[in-house]
Amino acid sequence: MWLMQKNGVIFDFNGTLFWDSEYQEKSWDEYLAAHHIFLTEQQKRDYIHGRNGKDTLEILFKRPFSEEEVHQYSEEKEVLYRNECLKHNMELAPGALDLLDYLKANNIPRAIATASGKSNVEFFIDKFNLLDYFEEEHIVFDDGTVKGKPHPDLFDRAIHRLGVDKTESIIFEDSHSGVQAALNCQVGHVIIVNSTNSDYSDFDLPIITHFDGFDRGLINTVD
Repeated sequence: MWLMQKNGVIFDFNGTLFWDSEYQEKSWDEYLAAHHIFLTEQQKRDYIHGRNGKDTLEILFKRPFSEEEVHQYSEEKEVLYRNECLKHNMELAPGALDLLDYLKANNIPRAIATASGKSNVEFFIDKFNLLDYFEEEHIVFDDGTVKGKPHPDLFDRAIHRLGVDKTESIIFEDSHSGVQAALNCQVGHVIIVNSTNSDYSDFDLPIITHFDGFDRGLINTVD
């Protein structure tokens, strides 16, 4: 009997597949201080984490940004971030490689949907050999043509490119705006990856702190 894979697995990247929250915080603090912008931790969570560059910049600077300005201002911050990453031993999240090997061995459609821009995605592809696990077209990022999280557009695009049934698919996320985007996407399962001991009491969803804690029984093939 011919089996069709209906479900896909979609990962957020920053804070999910790559636990980089400390590096993000340091680079954002440096960037914000340089621009004389001071935020509470709650404001950072609401205005920055999981959102795309244009949305974040327009909130922070309280004005519209052109595409050219978005690239210029975003890249200023991302240079700080990448330099911070390079100071450390960069590894994927605990258990992530084992899960990716499992998905690859079982030909399970998989994608990344990240609010990161192109320069960071190219950096991640190089540092983590992501093309060993993901087709390049299945790494969906903020290219300026889709709404950022909490809108579901990045996840919708990833699911469309995979050609899978969203109601049978799984999304892994860590940021509150990303979790809300996953819920707005109306996929079958949303798994929270808690890499920072954050409070997710607003959501009634499964939470893991290691990818070994994920129930692989949720991945299946159907007629």
